[in-house]
Amino acid sequence: MDRIAELLSRINDLNAEELEELAGLIDSEFASLDAADPTPETIASLQTVVDAAEQVAAERTRRTEEAEAAATRAEELRSRMHAIQGEGGSAEGDEGDGSTAEGETTEGDESGEGDGAGTDAGEQAGAPTASAPARAAASAGRAARMSHQQRPARLGPEAEAPRSGATLTASAALVNELGNGPVTDRLALGAAMANALRRMDRNGAPRGNVMVASASWEYPEDRRLGQDAYRNTEIMDAVTSPAAIVASGGICAPVNVDYSVPTWSTAERPLRDGLPPFSADRGGLTYVTPPQISGLLGATEVWTEATDADPGDATKPVLVVACGDSQTVYVDAIPTRLQFGNMQSRFAPEQIAANTDLAIAAAAQVAELNLLSLIDASSTTATSAALLGASRDLLTALDLSISAYRFRNRFPRTLSLTAIFPDWAKDLIRLDIAREIAHDDSGTPVRAVPDAMIESWFSMRGVNVIWTLDGRPSYSGGTDYAAQTFATQSTNAALVSFPAEVVWNLFVEGTFTFLDGGRLDLGIVRDSTLDSTNDYETFVETFEGVAFRGYTAYKIVSTVCPTGGSAGTVDTSSICS
Repeated sequence: MDRIAELLSRINDLNAEELEELAGLIDSEFASLDAADPTPETIASLQTVVDAAEQVAAERTRRTEEAEAAATRAEELRSRMHAIQGEGGSAEGDEGDGSTAEGETTEGDESGEGDGAGTDAGEQAGAPTASAPARAAASAGRAARMSHQQRPARLGPEAEAPRSGATLTASAALVNELGNGPVTDRLALGAAMANALRRMDRNGAPRGNVMVASASWEYPEDRRLGQDAYRNTEIMDAVTSPAAIVASGGICAPVNVDYSVPTWSTAERPLRDGLPPFSADRGGLTYVTPPQISGLLGATEVWTEATDADPGDATKPVLVVACGDSQTVYVDAIPTRLQFGNMQSRFAPEQIAANTDLAIAAAAQVAELNLLSLIDASSTTATSAALLGASRDLLTALDLSISAYRFRNRFPRTLSLTAIFPDWAKDLIRLDIAREIAHDDSGTPVRAVPDAMIESWFSMRGVNVIWTLDGRPSYSGGTDYAAQTFATQSTNAALVSFPAEVVWNLFVEGTFTFLDGGRLDLGIVRDSTLDSTNDYETFVETFEGVAFRGYTAYKIVSTVCPTGGSAGTVDTSSICS
């Protein structure tokens, strides 16, 4: 099966020998499995082999159709060249030797027998011949062109359709019943459809649509539209435009068409990627909340020499350690569904791609905000007031938080901390520094503070920052704060300001872990309901959550204003009062 799988993975690129090798391997594998006992394992393997056989049959059909189409196309081009030569007066036509036009027979010899009159000129010259269906299609194309050349094009209901009738071709699954050529027997087609329905497992899971046959139409070259807009205009003008066009100034021709649909949103997930990940293939995690140092202080006290000499009722302390509290968290599902029309997908693939890209970015936003809400739910909320400029206020609030955090839990300075800030906080800090007057840092490029410099101010404090691309909505219910987002910009109005507060988080690295429950990709979804409206859906779902493995984390609401204020420009006498 390894060789079969390897060949199937590149079936469209196989040469003829490799395709036949694949077919032989599939036949041998099927014979071996068919002779074995029908266990669930062998049935599953048989299903795989049969599916592979259908792929091979489909590939053979595709190649046959491409070869016939190429032969038909070559015949049409050959015929057009012969027609051009005839219109210009070829040597044979000028001599008047009674030779007939291509594809015609002499009067009184309509059968084309005898001296070979009426045979294709290419065949007379010894050129490679096309298959019988290709020659028939080419003859029909020539007849349509000749008929079209003999009379002016007409529009309206009476106009003769330039295309040939629809041709039904059996799908790969029914080639053995209906053959490789066009399906002309309606009774055979109906019987094949009935047999296909009988073979489908009524009790099993649905397998989607089963194609029985496909219909196609053949158009002559002068009615085929392609990707070249200029060529398309010429083709349509030849049928629908007046014979003469009177210029009236301006741009009279259709302008260029840009079918591309650009998008710029990103599906990056800095918050998820900034948390240590763990697999949660059972849908969640159960763990014990770690103890705090403050809860162990009763286990130790000072036992002096005097107490030891005369202990009296004194005893050495002992702390009975109880079992830790068990916590269980579950992953959340983040589903994303899109519905497209079949015609939209076929004729506007750029729009399908653009909307899919944006849907993935929007799903990333929803998932990131969900992780942020789970982190907030396990954090202790604190506030800091606006005293100076935004940059100084944020950094001093960070210093105060870190110092108290380390002291309460006896953390060493080497212990790494994690902070979560909105990405726009870097712009807020940069703006605040650009507005300040007192520059106590010599060499600071105040008009263009780079991101690396801002991040260094956090890293030198032992803090790794996760800069999130998404902002929390506004909150009311305890410590209120404004939405961590920007409002829509109104026209002819002042620029929208930064939020009045910056909401950020601080915790020991590893306090929160990302639970990855996996990803469910179903790709394209089709059923009878969607088929009835000529639509289909795409579906993807992720499963994820957050485990709070620590005991203290902070969510801090800092009121800020990027005034550029510093201790030299603002009265700070009340800061420590």
